[in-house]
Amino acid sequence: MKKAYTLLITIILVTLFSYIGILILETKALRNENLSNQYLYIQGKNHINFLKSYVKDLDLKNINHLQIEDDLFDIYATINTENQKHIINFYVKAKDYDVSIHEKIIKE
Repeated sequence: MKKAYTLLITIILVTLFSYIGILILETKALRNENLSNQYLYIQGKNHINFLKSYVKDLDLKNINHLQIEDDLFDIYATINTENQKHIINFYVKAKDYDVSIHEKIIKE
């Protein structure tokens, strides 16, 4: 009878520690994923800022689309002209992750 209680307590302890270990590993994995997404978001914002500064100095008369080649991101801008105003939409999307950024500006 004493061996049965020892075996039951051992099974309960192993199950409890396994459950706690799984929770800890899930938390670490989620933290790593959040850090990756945060890094990609910051990098995407830097790409948009670069594209905005590039477009400010550019003559947009005959341009409808701009694109920058990159290994990790799809970076492009669409340009619509209405009443001497240029409406510019900037898009940055990570190729392998679900991170995308959009900004819209109006240049006169």
